[in-house]
Amino acid sequence: MSQANRDVTVVVPFRDVQTYFGAFLESVAAQTALAHARVILVDNGSTDQSVAIASEFADRHANVDLVAQPEGRAGDARNLGMDMATTPYIVFWDADDVVPERSLEVLRNTIVKSRATVVVGREKHVPKPVKAPWHKYFGKNVKTVSSVVDIPDLIHSASCWNKIFDLDLLRSQGIRFGTGTAFEDAYVSLPALLLSERIALVDAPVYEYRRRGDGTSVMDTIWDLPQNYADQLVMLEYLAAMRQTLTPYQQETLERFLVRSMQGFLLRAPRVFGEADCRQLFERCRTLYWGITSEQFARSTHDTRHRLPYLALHFGDFDLFYRPASVLGPVFGREGDLYVDYPGTSWGLPLTKVTSVPSRIEGVSAGDGGTAVIHGRFSVNGIPDELLAKLELQVWFERSGKTLPAVNHGHSHDRPDQAGAVFSVAVDPRQFPAGSFPVRLVVCTRGRDVSRPCTVSPALTQHPPANGFHGLARITAEGGNAHLVVESSQH
Repeated sequence: MSQANRDVTVVVPFRDVQTYFGAFLESVAAQTALAHARVILVDNGSTDQSVAIASEFADRHANVDLVAQPEGRAGDARNLGMDMATTPYIVFWDADDVVPERSLEVLRNTIVKSRATVVVGREKHVPKPVKAPWHKYFGKNVKTVSSVVDIPDLIHSASCWNKIFDLDLLRSQGIRFGTGTAFEDAYVSLPALLLSERIALVDAPVYEYRRRGDGTSVMDTIWDLPQNYADQLVMLEYLAAMRQTLTPYQQETLERFLVRSMQGFLLRAPRVFGEADCRQLFERCRTLYWGITSEQFARSTHDTRHRLPYLALHFGDFDLFYRPASVLGPVFGREGDLYVDYPGTSWGLPLTKVTSVPSRIEGVSAGDGGTAVIHGRFSVNGIPDELLAKLELQVWFERSGKTLPAVNHGHSHDRPDQAGAVFSVAVDPRQFPAGSFPVRLVVCTRGRDVSRPCTVSPALTQHPPANGFHGLARITAEGGNAHLVVESSQH
């Protein structure tokens, strides 16, 4: 096929990927629509055999060019490839991944037929699958919308490699990759999604993202390197600058990404940085997130512990952010729900609502006078482990009429790597009627007492204790939850 008939440019930055490069290039060569494409391989400063591998591949394919961009990072290399492109459509792939053979064909045909300016396909993460929030939008046919606000969780698809773009959209809007930084994809994918007036989703596997797991990719060390925190914040500040040019609906969609993509960094920052650097991060984030509603924070975060940093930002409470155990009370019960006890205003209630109280029965031992002692572990999402010892606990054996006081032993120092606190409760099965009774941990608060079901340690179900209940009762797992089963033979 002549160069004039090629309508897709494929840009591939690479640097020191000799272990994976051959398999990737084989997947490119196998593309059913390769004849329609111009492939630009951009060396980003390789010191291994990657350039030799790329050169040999380019020699075998007339529509493959090899160029060098030795300075900068992947974003700089992608921008060079984009500047060289002369086709109406463009794709960006990574040299350590694999591309299914019909990917280019599917993406190209979809953008041509749908007249979209951005097409998003399904991606597969290997070796461990990942379920992303935008996957729910895919259907059996091509889905086309006029704005990302109609499929708002698609804003979290910040990677560029599962997409094909109308090059005129990128150039007319001045959309380019971040340079000299990590997370450079978001500089292109998010503005393109926000500004596109026609987006198509195609339910076909178009990319296999390889999670290397050897510490050489950004995602392997995302929470560990201080530079990642700086790069992430700069990227979010860049995107936040778009807000004033967007409609309220587009702003709300962008805010979903601004909140969700920083939650992991904010949660871990006090463990990564000293107080001075953490305070600087805190103040910049206060500006970044000012004016976002508590409902938006709650909707865009995983759970209570991820929400409390945003609570701290809103109230300007650096101690809550950096040393939460010095500020928080235990919990408050209200209408069957638990809330982290923080002396703020009602604005923060959606962020202080406790999302989970994991509690698990881990063992049974013989007690005094024919009783048995049930041992368990619990935590309260959002409450630091050092505060758990302050909670008053009971154990309710549902349907038995029995609620017994529990001993809260606090955080277990013999297993410092294990989160949560330890509790125990003495049970005399002779005082119970025969039957099966769900076991629930009761958290006693100055508001309402609140109970949550206990689960059972797999070790306990696989190896029931020989002592403890003296044959009168046992702990079982029914429907995923713990039950105290009392035998009628005791009478």
